[in-house]
Amino acid sequence: MSVKQVVIYSRYSSDMQRPESCGDQERGIRAGLARRVIDAAGAVVIRDEAESGTRTDRDGFQQLREMIARGEVAVLAVDDQSRLTRAGNAFSFIQDLVFSGGRFLSTGEDIDTAVPGWELKVQVLQLHHGQTVRDLQHRVHRGQRGRVEADGSAGDFPYGYESYYLDPDWAAQLARRGPKPKKGLCVCEDEARVVRQVFDWFVAGRSIGWIARELTKLKVPKGRRASEPGWHTQQVHRMLTNAKYVGNWVWGKTTTLRDSGGRKRQAAVPTGQEVARERPLLRIIDQDVWDRAAARLAELNQTFGCKPGQKRRGPRPNPTDLHPRSPLGGVLVCGTCGAKMWQHQSTGRRYYACPGTKKGLCAMTTQVPADRAEGALTVFLLDMLRSWPDWMRALYRLTCDAVRAAADRMPAEQERDTRRSTELGREIDNLVNVLASGLSSPAVVTRLRAVETEKAEVDRRVTEYAGFGTAAVALPDEAWVAARLGEWAARAAADGPAPLLRSALASATAEPVIAAGKTRGFVRLRFRVNAWAALAAAVGDALPDPLRSRLPDPGGTGPEFTLDLGEPTAMDRWAPQIAAWRGAGVTWEEIVRRTGLDLNRAFVAWKRFTGATDEPPTA
Repeated sequence: MSVKQVVIYSRYSSDMQRPESCGDQERGIRAGLARRVIDAAGAVVIRDEAESGTRTDRDGFQQLREMIARGEVAVLAVDDQSRLTRAGNAFSFIQDLVFSGGRFLSTGEDIDTAVPGWELKVQVLQLHHGQTVRDLQHRVHRGQRGRVEADGSAGDFPYGYESYYLDPDWAAQLARRGPKPKKGLCVCEDEARVVRQVFDWFVAGRSIGWIARELTKLKVPKGRRASEPGWHTQQVHRMLTNAKYVGNWVWGKTTTLRDSGGRKRQAAVPTGQEVARERPLLRIIDQDVWDRAAARLAELNQTFGCKPGQKRRGPRPNPTDLHPRSPLGGVLVCGTCGAKMWQHQSTGRRYYACPGTKKGLCAMTTQVPADRAEGALTVFLLDMLRSWPDWMRALYRLTCDAVRAAADRMPAEQERDTRRSTELGREIDNLVNVLASGLSSPAVVTRLRAVETEKAEVDRRVTEYAGFGTAAVALPDEAWVAARLGEWAARAAADGPAPLLRSALASATAEPVIAAGKTRGFVRLRFRVNAWAALAAAVGDALPDPLRSRLPDPGGTGPEFTLDLGEPTAMDRWAPQIAAWRGAGVTWEEIVRRTGLDLNRAFVAWKRFTGATDEPPTA
């Protein structure tokens, strides 16, 4: 049975804030616990430093989740609820804690789940903290928009420009409290020469790849935002397509969207909401050069760009990632350097080894015996998936919630996509009419191709909706899923270790376990189970295709497990105790009697241990 513990959690948001904030929060939490007569002397302290509360992939937050899933949290105490999370998941998180037998305390807000009515307080504060983030975003956006409309600097200038303080006494303004001095924009001549050279090379027929290599070879600085040396083709392409170089400054074309887990993406804003300014004094490239570069880009895109329905190009994956030659190849990583361990053979036996060892880049000399590792992991996974542990049961409940939510959203999504398909059809007709009138425009052709691609995707979803119908979704019960999960695992293992290991393992790390004074030892495997993939394999065919494709991954990796592919020798186990006994004056005859080791082995174990730990020997 898991031992329940008191947990103190603290967090601050930005690396510009005081690192002492977590300590201040902890002090206030301990005082609040003392007032409630809760002993926090042995409390587990978890911190997230310089981490946004809108994200759920924080290390400390994930550690809390795992402890709650294992039923290890008796009391979770925070200074205020926003320290735990500012996303829309506070109530569900605290509800899961209470369900597992825990208690939540917000000492600064007097929230206690042991007091009836806590649900209302938590949900109201969840709304409040979420709105605070949105209000801050609105105020920052409003201020930046004002600076842009005044032709000032909002930090959105690319390579080739620099900002400067508008007020002569800017240094004094920075030194005192209050508003920060305003900034303007001007051309940075050193960088502007590079921009002009890039455009000249391109219109002269040089490829984007050649330009990137030439800039790297010449060691041209990449500007204030560069984090790595060397130029990349994407940087050159962005430069060639940036209309700011001809004085057309558009700001606010995208906005930031967050999902329930705090992940962010950029989305286009409705037409007309962006700010467009003409800034002829900031022009770097002549219009003729810009037009010639745009024409060549359009020609290259027409020849080599993605066609309607074609997948976007990208870096080619390593063939061994797509077609691994061993069950753990590409999955098992080195616990010392993080490199993927690959299979090799020695004296007819298979091993996994770190590729950095031979290159002198990694100190991991211990090899993983392949057959033993694969066999131990297969047996463990089979037993675990058949036993239907509590944390997988909790994940299945999250899956059911996601299914119901997806089913509830589908009618609205169907109506939205149907309407969008009609709009895209009209836009395609208009663009085709423009081209039919004799106007030859690369921009119109590019837009038509993009609209056709989007309409094909929208029409595909509309077809899925039609096949789904309006029938209620019947979810299988937990007993059925548990049985199916065990059957799936058994079928996968029957085909050899590879199908089960590659489907059910989310990650696996090999660490050497070497006793003090020795150079060789055994391997410890640390791994997590991809429970989400296992559940999807078990219940996926019980759900309609439109729903299955819309299910989010709720973080379906389970707790971390360990497997030792070996064990310490008797000499290794007794060595620390022998050193302690010798320090206390125990005779060698008595040590031999207590340990069962012969005198020579006991002496070697003591000598090896004291030599490695710098303990003073007592012969």
